[in-house]
Amino acid sequence: MSKIGDRVGAILKTTGDTVELIGYGTYVGDEIPHDRVAGMGELLREMERPNPKIQLDSGQDVFGCECWWGREATVLKIIGERSIVNVDIDNVRSCL
Repeated sequence: MSKIGDRVGAILKTTGDTVELIGYGTYVGDEIPHDRVAGMGELLREMERPNPKIQLDSGQDVFGCECWWGREATVLKIIGERSIVNVDIDNVRSCL
């Protein structure tokens, strides 16, 4: 389990040989998702249910309901030797 301030990584999805990486950043705590979050985030916002929030190094944010996330070292192990495809969370949100 991550603590506020921990370095974390966020993955959109993986295949056998690639990882779609949203990025790395800092776990900032649980918050009610903002109105830009699609999918499950909309339901959580309507229910006023907090969800883990990550402030990415890029300046963007991503919520736990939008990705697979964990401590940076754990994410690096998951990636292993796979190719990384960097994805922009705002582009992902606009397609949902």
